[in-house]
Amino acid sequence: MKKVEKRISNIDEIAKQLGVSKSTVSRAISGKGRIGEETRSKILAFIEEHGFKPNLIAKSLAVSQTFNIAVVTPTDTEVQEIPFFQGCLHAISQTITQWDYDVILSVATEHNISAIKRLVRNRKVDGIILTRPLVDDKAISFLKETDLPFLIIGNPGDESIVQVDSDHITGCRDATNHVLDQGYINHVLLAGNAHHRVNKNRFSGYTQALQSHGITECIEYVRHEELTVNKITEGNPIAIWNISSQSAVDAVLHEILPYQPSCLICMDDVIAVKTLHYLTRHHIRIPQDIRLVSFHDSAAMEHNFPPISALHVHIDELGKMAGKTIVDMIEGRPFSTINMLPAEFIIRESSLRE
Repeated sequence: MKKVEKRISNIDEIAKQLGVSKSTVSRAISGKGRIGEETRSKILAFIEEHGFKPNLIAKSLAVSQTFNIAVVTPTDTEVQEIPFFQGCLHAISQTITQWDYDVILSVATEHNISAIKRLVRNRKVDGIILTRPLVDDKAISFLKETDLPFLIIGNPGDESIVQVDSDHITGCRDATNHVLDQGYINHVLLAGNAHHRVNKNRFSGYTQALQSHGITECIEYVRHEELTVNKITEGNPIAIWNISSQSAVDAVLHEILPYQPSCLICMDDVIAVKTLHYLTRHHIRIPQDIRLVSFHDSAAMEHNFPPISALHVHIDELGKMAGKTIVDMIEGRPFSTINMLPAEFIIRESSLRE
């Protein structure tokens, strides 16, 4: 092997000289993780030639690097059924393995972030990816006070935080413009949890479209129990927040459908599926009797009969970008703080006039 005149003093320089990643050098030294035998031998030979003490380096690496990245998902009872989180997790795992990192799956709730604190306190991971930011998010506030690299899949409402997101505002504006262009003014928005940042962004795009059509009033309800008949009959758009359970969807639809709203807009595909269950049970046809739009696409929307118009986000690309960005943060490479991917509203049969 050719001698390097400049003395090598750290693993960054070893990686640069050999044309490999820092994590590959670390794995070769520590003897942990997946690495080809030929690559390991090449790195160790280089280290020996330049007078390093592999055991000392391995000891320091064992303290400072785990080659694990935590992906934190919500603990909703349905989250394991939501393709978004499944798709993100799969893409993240596939991406970070290129640099010899592994995923540790963790969970957190709005009020309990003990699992995240434990990961940080016990130095179990080199970085953390949060998958659903909240309003007044405790996990984000905690992680900002640590020196651990972390990023958000979503928009945390703070441009100083590294984030990877889809353009929900523009996408939902396009979706709502389509609804209004069809003449569906007296529609109802079945909104989700008001503490989820993604829902706030979707609602922002929705209201932008209303304003561009000269609609100045949208009646908002924090809970479906607050619905009043006189507001339903006025013909203005209605938005009902914090609908999540099948019973809540059933109660809202039972109350509003007798007044014949022109279209139902669902904040996400989970609410849309529950809406479809109700409509099917009551023999209400789409689009003949009512139109339906979802602010999030999935296979359930695409393969429904009829297929549901929905906002499509590129889940695989989100996961890949999040995985690469967190590794770049950990290994000291340049990265972008705000990473935005486009979202596309796909018009299908469910929202078209006959």
